[in-house]
Amino acid sequence: MSIKIFVGTPANNEDLESQAVLDWTLHKYASAPLEIVWMKLSRDPSSFWYSDWRNGKGWITKGWATPFSPFRWAIPEYCGFEGRAIYLDVDMWLMDDITKLWDIPFRSGVFAIAKNERTFCCTLFDCAKGRHFLPPVSRLRSEIGLYRTVRKKTFTPTTVQSFLPWGNWNCLDGEDYNDLHDPDIKLIHCTSIPSQPQLKYALPRLAAAGQKHWYTLNPPRPHLRADIPAMFDELLVEAIANGYKPANYATAEVFGDYGR
Repeated sequence: MSIKIFVGTPANNEDLESQAVLDWTLHKYASAPLEIVWMKLSRDPSSFWYSDWRNGKGWITKGWATPFSPFRWAIPEYCGFEGRAIYLDVDMWLMDDITKLWDIPFRSGVFAIAKNERTFCCTLFDCAKGRHFLPPVSRLRSEIGLYRTVRKKTFTPTTVQSFLPWGNWNCLDGEDYNDLHDPDIKLIHCTSIPSQPQLKYALPRLAAAGQKHWYTLNPPRPHLRADIPAMFDELLVEAIANGYKPANYATAEVFGDYGR
């Protein structure tokens, strides 16, 4: 059986370098087959991620923090409320075998395993329980701001279990670790968009194509830890050498204005 992984991804080819590094590191360590879904807004009416927000159809994107913010809450229904599924943000890379996260046992009554009841950038879902904890996708698509309400009111210490006893599967920007190769670190997440290491590759590439990155609130700045971009650079070289080239992840469809 494949491990189902869903990745929140912008829909205008903004973060191809991050996709390459994430995909490579997932496969670099994985001891089981992976099934990866790059969750992107689409203009295709047959897509689960379809949006014609101008005409009030599909996913209505007004007020979204990112071009994929509510998608994680749709994963259990996408999976038919069966089995397990993992959600990841695109700006991450693995430091260990994702099957170790997949195999963590759920306590009784728990619906999601994450860093804590507030932080769901990396989440393991028990999809069967999603029917009881999450609103239907029809509402998530159409009700502005509902995804924020889900995050604030649905998840509590009794419904969310921490994965920290099994390692740090969401190490935020290196946290207070002296060494990024600390065996406790299973996944590294670059949370501050202006300092994300893929931008030095993505912004010139997008500019050359007459495009912009979706995040425009603050200008790029150096990461607070020099070892974070250094590691990303090394992993991007590895990814390309192993056939995980950024261009492989580019889609012909460009969604355009997100309407956020």
